[in-house]
Amino acid sequence: MKENIREILSLKFVRSWLAAVLAMTLVMTSLNGVAHAATTDTVTGIEWSYAESDYNPSTSSLEMYVEDGNVDLTVLATISGSTSKKDVTTDVTWKSSNSSIVKVDKGVLSGTGKGTATITAAYKGFSLSIKATSDYVYNQVTIMQNGQAAPTALTDVLLGQSLVFTLDGDGQNITDDATWTTSSSSIATVDDGRITLVGAGTVTITAKYKGKSDSIKLTISSPYKSIAITPEAASDLLELEVGGDDYKLEADAVLKSGESSDVTNDAKWTSANAKMVTVNKGVITAVSAGKTTVTVSYLGVSDTITVVVRTPYQSIKIAPEKEYHMQLQDAPLQIKAEVLSNSNVSSDITTVGTWTSSDITIATVDQGKVIPKAVGTTKITVAYRGVSRSIDVTVYPSITKLKAEKTSIDGFKGIEGELPKVTATTFDGSSVDVSKLVKWTVADEEIAELKDGVWTAKQLGETTFTGTVQDLKATVKLVVHLKPIKLLSEAKDLSVILGKETNLPKVTVVYEDGTEADISEAIEWNTASDNIVLLDKTLKGLEASNVTLTGTYLSKTVSVRVKIEEEIVKMVVEPTKLELNPGRSKAIKVTGYYKDGKKVSIGTKMNWVAANENIAAISGSSSVKAIDVGTTKVTGKYQGKTVEVPVTVTPKLKSLQLSSKSAQMSAGDTLTVSLQAIYYTGNPVNATSGATWTSSNSSIATVKDGKITAVRKGSATIKAAFGGKTASIRVSVK
Repeated sequence: MKENIREILSLKFVRSWLAAVLAMTLVMTSLNGVAHAATTDTVTGIEWSYAESDYNPSTSSLEMYVEDGNVDLTVLATISGSTSKKDVTTDVTWKSSNSSIVKVDKGVLSGTGKGTATITAAYKGFSLSIKATSDYVYNQVTIMQNGQAAPTALTDVLLGQSLVFTLDGDGQNITDDATWTTSSSSIATVDDGRITLVGAGTVTITAKYKGKSDSIKLTISSPYKSIAITPEAASDLLELEVGGDDYKLEADAVLKSGESSDVTNDAKWTSANAKMVTVNKGVITAVSAGKTTVTVSYLGVSDTITVVVRTPYQSIKIAPEKEYHMQLQDAPLQIKAEVLSNSNVSSDITTVGTWTSSDITIATVDQGKVIPKAVGTTKITVAYRGVSRSIDVTVYPSITKLKAEKTSIDGFKGIEGELPKVTATTFDGSSVDVSKLVKWTVADEEIAELKDGVWTAKQLGETTFTGTVQDLKATVKLVVHLKPIKLLSEAKDLSVILGKETNLPKVTVVYEDGTEADISEAIEWNTASDNIVLLDKTLKGLEASNVTLTGTYLSKTVSVRVKIEEEIVKMVVEPTKLELNPGRSKAIKVTGYYKDGKKVSIGTKMNWVAANENIAAISGSSSVKAIDVGTTKVTGKYQGKTVEVPVTVTPKLKSLQLSSKSAQMSAGDTLTVSLQAIYYTGNPVNATSGATWTSSNSSIATVKDGKITAVRKGSATIKAAFGGKTASIRVSVK
């Protein structure tokens, strides 16, 4: 089976070519047979198909080599009624009798070891078997050193030593074709047998080719006992200044034999933080303030020194110091920079500092001179010996119009406020916020003053703020009022019909002098809920829920509870009218009915108002309290619907008094008595006609509206009832 390697590889190429031709033939045959295939094929038999070059008649087996290509085995099915064969390779159930020798996957055979296995394919009740033989291309591969087989281990390898291995396969040099690996790249690396020693330790180098491998174990150590950084710094701490001179270090290495040598230029120097210090062949350069370490290493030995970098300056001050806003056509902006040293001495560094722009497409900078280049924002930074300072510069386009978000604002003495947002129209018609670009002035500084875009009201009156950009102006009127004490909303509870607009509640302000004013047009409303939309003068509910509206005016706020709900189609009031005595109270109940018939109690949400509070007033959220005798009405409103309840306040009755307490009468006589109603108000009222008169025995005496008629001999009691009280007179008839 094994002859010459080149013959083997040539044979494998021929096999692969024939397999490809066979595969193409099978595909074409399969395509030609598709038109004749039935929906459900009846299989009458199956057979193998493979490249002849893969089959050895003398051993009656397919032959392959480990990790040296695959053998393609195809299964063709004979279909009843069809002259063509059907490729069923991917549908077959495949099995290898020993997958450690040959494994099979959908007809693809791969050698995994030396020996023979039986490959079986089963399909719709039919099965086929064929032998497959696998072998290695080489019986053995050996790592070689200097033309001889290398030992299994080298225990005396020194860092810096040169090591080169080759790989032999049955007398053939296969070094470049083999796969070389290392067990630890931190100790040694390998490339086509060439070893690079990295650090001390034990590592295994492995060479593998076509299923065969060989390894060698290397024990690596340093030829040096130690290495030291010189000159030695106090407490191993080296102190430098940003911008100061570079510092030169050297490295001396001591061999295990005791000899020392200068390895400064050959050693590896590293900085733990190159943003603080850099190091090149022992030369340290301070970059920025901070603390880090510098390490030197050479052939397995190393030494470290701590480096502290300080700045000789405390800070940088720039002017302007805050964000700057300019237009594209503006002249360059000159920024001035100063530093303060640790000894408290300031100096100008405008021309010597390092200036940078975070976006040079927006603006460039040179020695503090900022030149606008395009619309946008960039960060201008100046750095000098470890300290830096930045300022944001925003560049705006040219504009054609200017407009303030508000044309009038209100304030009171001592209050501060921000000026309104200002938008501009550009050449192409788009809008841009130029609030930070506007330069503001005030017409009357006795009324108000301006500083950094914030106004402060100083005294009562009116004045005008004027904002200017590119010779365009926008004006805002400021009205300074008395100090507000409280905001009063006409409605504490507001019902909003889902999907419909409702007027925002009317709000009154009470000033410190007691005067009141309607500020419904000036108050600003807001809400944290997205279930409601606030419009100019109305609001609209989007989803059934309870939300809170907050109105703000001159630092004062007022809250209104809002219920977003379905429309109430009917309201029932109980009682429909009220009769009360002074000082008495009674609650009004209101039931609301939705379209679906569901009901809800809304008596406390009606925002009741009394027409005459001298007669009756609203107590709490739904009670009416009688104040004085008279008539009035209370009105409630909910969802725009109004209900009215008449209120009658009558004086409270103290007692009744008849003009006579007893009477002696003869049969046929008449006697008229009067009835006085005595109220707590102290004013008696004649209640004769309004009282209810009764006789205890109408066969002896009768009565009507206070007129008593004697009928026959006997005694009777005449009673008058009025306002829940009664009075009596005893009548004796002779």
